[in-house]
Amino acid sequence: MTTESSRADLDAIWAALTDSGVYVHPSLASKVTPEHVSQIQANVARIDEPVFVIAYPLNYDDEFNGGVDDLVATLHDHDPQPGIYLATDTKFGEVRIGGKSWDTDTDDYGVSQAGYAAGHKEPDNLGDQLVAATQMMADGTVAEGYAAFEEAAAARRESSQSPSSTSSYDDGGSTGVIVGASLAVAIVVVAVWLALSWRRFKRERGDIPNRTKAFTLPASVVERVRDAHDSALIARADRELLALGEAIDETDLAGDTAAWQAALDHYDAAKRVRGESARPDVLDVVGALVLVGRGRDALEAASAGRPYAPARPCYFHPLHGTAAAMTPLTTDSGKVVVPLCTQCRRDLKAHRRPDILDVVRDGRPVHYFDSGVEPWASTGYGALEPDLVTQLHRTRR
Repeated sequence: MTTESSRADLDAIWAALTDSGVYVHPSLASKVTPEHVSQIQANVARIDEPVFVIAYPLNYDDEFNGGVDDLVATLHDHDPQPGIYLATDTKFGEVRIGGKSWDTDTDDYGVSQAGYAAGHKEPDNLGDQLVAATQMMADGTVAEGYAAFEEAAAARRESSQSPSSTSSYDDGGSTGVIVGASLAVAIVVVAVWLALSWRRFKRERGDIPNRTKAFTLPASVVERVRDAHDSALIARADRELLALGEAIDETDLAGDTAAWQAALDHYDAAKRVRGESARPDVLDVVGALVLVGRGRDALEAASAGRPYAPARPCYFHPLHGTAAAMTPLTTDSGKVVVPLCTQCRRDLKAHRRPDILDVVRDGRPVHYFDSGVEPWASTGYGALEPDLVTQLHRTRR
């Protein structure tokens, strides 16, 4: 639920966006300087579509659940202006950009490409990254920038798989393992994925008849779907796993002992799930990200000298962040009550299909909770059963 303080924050953000197109939170003023803002505004002025740029310090316990998508969706709900919304993701101390779009020719995938391309071009400076993203959008060079990002990622993958490369269990995980796919293939694959998902959703509603012969993607296309869909998640899991390992090494053992043990247990579990494979199951990659997030929360609790209790993620998609409230759902098996994030609750209320974590199985998209992959399917990644570490040990001996 939106509080009075968060409504006041949204008003302040929109006042800045209406005035200049850019909002910079005071805590990020040293990273996004007035010079950066001027360059961003000059770039945005050359873009045919409205662009809103938000530099905001996200945290897991804020009103946006620490998520860029939730931040921009909340802003759009507060004042539904059409446009491209670019926002910063700072909750892991990294420099990253994400966002979404509403009623523009640039879709969410294009916004994501701009973020990854800018991150590749300017990896160390938040202001420079926002300038790079808006400049590529203005120049029409996002596709070229994203292709450069994928080429670099593929080179890192080849280097990590070379005979001379080594890995250590104690170093926080492998670095930058990522599967590259060509931009043209990625665009086609995303279109096919969306078409399949939408057709299945319409069938579930009864809008189109269910056919006895299911459409099956060719094996080669399925492989490219996996490459295009999973590459960013694999890279993110490796970065965040490494960051957690370094944070544990750099933090003095003090405070709540049980919370410290929880941080170590979740870190070890995340490394186990991530494994050494360059092509892990995407559901395990998501599981590693969930476990890393919990490990970081436990580490913060230990450092603060307070007990750790895992938060319940959104049941539809655990990477949406912490659930906002329990929500009743009607399924084929009857009524159930599950924790959902703010955006998924909004989608259900508006009779929109929420963003559910899907995977490809036998050429068809399947909800993760129908996949049978444990411990994720039965626990909802901790949404239904909070003790993920114990469940992992029980299901994967």
